[in-house]
Amino acid sequence: MKTSEPAARRKSKLFTRQELTLFVLHLIQINPAHGYEIIKTIEGYSMGAYIPSPGVIYPILSLIVEEGYASVAEIDGGKKQFSMTPAGSEYLAARRKEIRVVEEKIKTRVMKNNPPPRSDVIYAIENLKITLRTKKYNENPSDEKLAKIINIINEATDKINKL
Repeated sequence: MKTSEPAARRKSKLFTRQELTLFVLHLIQINPAHGYEIIKTIEGYSMGAYIPSPGVIYPILSLIVEEGYASVAEIDGGKKQFSMTPAGSEYLAARRKEIRVVEEKIKTRVMKNNPPPRSDVIYAIENLKITLRTKKYNENPSDEKLAKIINIINEATDKINKL
């Protein structure tokens, strides 16, 4: 079932085309990027809850270039990097509220797909981090002791993965 999960996520419709266009423009304004980077940024921003397909992103990129909201330049062996134009900045500035709605949709989807862990799990993780920091700063452990600590953490990780 895990292998079909990304495809199911990709097909679920989170945005209208207009909302996704605004969000792509917003991302380009923050950081000029090529199409694949935009797809990966949206995937990362949504913590994997939404992965737009190239068949959705590339037509949007073509449209925003045609509309004059973005410019395109070839970089790194023919990749097309998209950058915001002044017209695109003006267009986005007039639609800040709409972008916030898109961000809220993503946040809602992230929370639905990735609910926060139980408080006792958070406590156990934080307790481990505090213990490691205390050991490091108060004891300045030797390389041998650090290797043992790393081994213990890796063993615990293996046990958790096997549950």
